[in-house]
Amino acid sequence: MTNLTHSFSSIKMYENCPLRYYHQRIIKSVQDKGSDATLYGERIHKALEDRLRDGTELSDEAKHFEGLAKKVEQSTKGAKLHLEMEMTLNSDLEPTGWWDADAWLRSKIDVLVLYKDKAHVLDWKTGKRRVDFMQLELFALQVFKHFPEINTVNSTFVWLKEKSIDSEQFTRDQAPDMWRTLLDKIRRIELSLEKDKWPARPSGLCRFCPARHLCDYAN
Repeated sequence: MTNLTHSFSSIKMYENCPLRYYHQRIIKSVQDKGSDATLYGERIHKALEDRLRDGTELSDEAKHFEGLAKKVEQSTKGAKLHLEMEMTLNSDLEPTGWWDADAWLRSKIDVLVLYKDKAHVLDWKTGKRRVDFMQLELFALQVFKHFPEINTVNSTFVWLKEKSIDSEQFTRDQAPDMWRTLLDKIRRIELSLEKDKWPARPSGLCRFCPARHLCDYAN
């Protein structure tokens, strides 16, 4: 049986359409090559990472984020700053390496700031504002597992185009309920694998799907 690995994006892919998940992640008959918007997002993420880590001057397309970079620098003085941090758990929910054989749940955090028993997560968003707090919860759960001294996590989406934020605060005593919700979602994916059932879920997203030519509903 295929050994599944999970992330926020893969869980959302399954929830949006199990059939796409099957083609893209199980039998790998298609690849998502991304779009101009995806490539733009990758460039902006890299520019902000280099700016905050090394002081590298922002590129022309990212230079209008210099004020944001300075605010992050000012607000993180005296704290421990991690950029593009890879966090991975095995199926026992214990920390492991990104490429280790037992890697089961992966998350990459754009900005993680640690202040004694508190943490702040920033996730850069270059697209349209679509809030999904499950991602913020997953970031908090990863932080709680990797840093046992952290008791409070503030997780924030930073919408770069709209210059706005969405933020939630999570405490360690909320983690058991959050894990139950997340693990229920993952269990649905694993049941699909066990039963080999991958129903299509037609929606407005079909026109962007790399497997649309393999689906009767999208054609």
